Order: sequence, then C-alpha cells, then structure tokens
Amino acid sequence: MKPLTITTLFFLLSFNLYCQNKKADSLSIMTIITDVFDGMRTSDTSLMIRHFHEDAIMQSIGSNKDGTNKLSPTSLPEGWFNAVAQPKAQIWDERTWNYQLQFDDKLATVWMDYAFYIDKSLSHCGVNSFTLAKIDNVWKIIYIIDTRNRDNCKPPEYIQNQ
Repeated sequence: MKPLTITTLFFLLSFNLYCQNKKADSLSIMTIITDVFDGMRTSDTSLMIRHFHEDAIMQSIGSNKDGTNKLSPTSLPEGWFNAVAQPKAQIWDERTWNYQLQFDDKLATVWMDYAFYIDKSLSHCGVNSFTLAKIDNVWKIIYIIDTRNRDNCKPPEYIQNQ
C-alpha cells in the first residue's frame, strides 16, 4: 500500500471510532435524562438515584413577590428523591422537549424546556439545565438548575396531549 493510502485508511478508521463513541455518549446521556423523568413520574427513585454523583447539587431560579429573580439556596438531590418517593394520589409528570445537548469527553450539558403537570393539570413550566460529568467512564449528573414560571406557560400541543 502507498503511504498516503495507509494514512487515509488510518484517518477514516479513527474518525469512524470517534463518531461511534460520540453516538454512544449521546445515547447514554439522553437515557439518563429519560430515566430521571420516568422515575419521577412513577415514583421510582431507583431509576433516578443511580445517575447522580454523590456530590450533586440542585438549584432553582424563581421570582420574588416584586417580580425580581431569586436563586434558591443550593440543595442536595436527597430531598427531591424523598419527595418523589412519597406515596401520593397524583402523578408528577415533567414533560420535556427541545433538547439541546453539548458534550466532550468529560463534561456534558443538556438544556430542555419543560412543563410540570400534576395529573393532567399544568402546574408550571420553565427550562432545565443538567450538567453531567464522565467519571470512571460513567456519565453522572453533578448539577441541575431550573426556572419556574406559572404565567405564560404554553407547551406545544403534542406535550399538552400526552
């Protein structure tokens, strides 16, 4: 084989492997996001907990009574897990869409719109931002922040009809 052909072949094989790894990472990350919201909907925290790093934190951005933005204090996911696990008459259904995934080999962010329903009734909406880190070759959620709005919630029709 000519040197140029060997180099070209090596490049193509390397690029193919790179693309396969990116596709596998993308699928893994989106499976984590799906598991978290499926776990919340079914009150099955075992689906959720396994995807969180032990040092993960959560925050929310809401509004004060005067309309100014307010950042909630940092909280640990355990409080959320406990609330999800409690027996309740209603279904907590966070419906998400418009995913924007960015990642490299160690860090990922997933931004998405959401509408939170209690049973079939819309409670609030906003955006979620999940940050994940690849630790010991496994993607783990390290940070979640969301916004919460009760006004101007207009999820797409296909989300409303789920």
